[in-house]
Parts: sequence; C-alpha cells; structure tokens
Amino acid sequence: MFEGPALQSPMLSKIPQKVIESLTIRDLEDLIELKRKRSSAISDLMRDRDRLRLELKRIEDSIEAMERLSMREAEAREQEKQEEGPKASFLAGKKKKNLKDFIAQVLVEAGEPLSPSEIQRRLPEVGYSSTATNARSFYNTVFQALQRYEIFQKENKKYRLNDGAFHGDQPVTEILPKKKTRLKDFIIQVLGSSPSPLKVSEIASRVVMEGYQTELGMDELNQRVSATLKKYLNKDFDWDSQRYRLAVRN
Repeated sequence: MFEGPALQSPMLSKIPQKVIESLTIRDLEDLIELKRKRSSAISDLMRDRDRLRLELKRIEDSIEAMERLSMREAEAREQEKQEEGPKASFLAGKKKKNLKDFIAQVLVEAGEPLSPSEIQRRLPEVGYSSTATNARSFYNTVFQALQRYEIFQKENKKYRLNDGAFHGDQPVTEILPKKKTRLKDFIIQVLGSSPSPLKVSEIASRVVMEGYQTELGMDELNQRVSATLKKYLNKDFDWDSQRYRLAVRN
C-alpha cells in the first residue's frame, strides 16, 4: 500500500483506494505530473480569458465613443438646419437657412469671387450669427462648407457661385453637397467638423464613418491617410505635434 503526501493530492483523492493501491510509484508520479501540466494549462487559459475580456472592453469603449461622436455630429447638423436669419434666402424664397445658404447670399451680394476669410467677415452682414467659440473654428466651418458643396466654384484662392447656381431668372431650390470620392475630400470634411486637431488614426476612423468607401484594413487605411495628409501638407493641412488640422488660408 502507498501512503504519504502524494496521496493527499485532490486529483488522487478522486481515485478509488483499491486502484491507488494497485499503482506503482511511476504511475503515481505520472499522475502528479499530469495534474501539474493541467494546472499550468488552466492558468494559461485564464490569462488568455482575462486578456480577451480587456480587449473586448476596449472595443466596446471605442464603439461607444464612436456612437457618441455620431450623435453629436447629427445634433450639430440638425441645429445648423434649424438656424434662421432675418433676411430672405436667394434660394427661391426660403427663409429658414443654414450656413451654406448664408455663404451663397454673401457671394450673390458681392458679385465677385471672395476668399474664405472675406466670406467669413461678411457673414454677419447677411444675418448669420456663429456659435463658434473662436474665429479659427468658425473659419474652418466656412472653409469646409465651400469645399463640400458643388455650387461654390473655386478660382485660384477665391470662391464664387458656379454657373449652375441660377437657371435663367430662377434660382436653384436646393444646395446639394458634392459627391465625394477622393480621400482628401473626406479628410477635409472630418477636420472641418473637429473642434481640435486629430491624429492619423482618428482621422482614418472618422472618414469611414463619413461614408468613405474602401476595402483597406485599418492599418493600410492609416497609411493612406498619412500619405494624403503629407502630400497636401501646408497647402490644405497643417501639422502640429503628431496631430493634423485644416491649413489656415487668407
């Protein structure tokens, strides 16, 4: 009969006494080694489980943050649509206007191409009241609108209403956004909507949310975004401590 500490093992305690008595020392040693390996494997699996739980929590937090961002952007767009001004729009008698309508009104009254900064300065004259906290943020919003809508035609560094703004004596009834296909256009839209500079990875995530179509993985998309930002650096984009924003234009 085998006696001693080895027989106190929880694993061996489940084996009938008669079976234990029939085992050799080598058999018992093999059983103990098997228990040790199983315990090590269980520990490894528990560590993997904890790691996966942390990764799942990180993903859930990212999803929640993106949903909050989408909600804030949707609320901002809705607020922009509801803004009203005291003057009639040039758009077929519409009275309820958002920023793009006021920009069009500025260009109608100017009768000549204007730079984004000139448009920004004239917006209060046509009744637009900005809620931006600083002039730079307001400028970025104006610049984004000029980039986004087909009706605004760029001439050198200035903008005018394009030839399709009026059909004979009748004004257009709606200002529609451009059909964006270039990554650069989506980046401009994302940076124009952001109150602060963004990292490449943040820009990549947001262009997808804005509808940019791509089959690239996130790592490859990050590289594509980075290359686009660098290509148009100092022309359309500025860089500051690993974060990008729209370039300031005069």
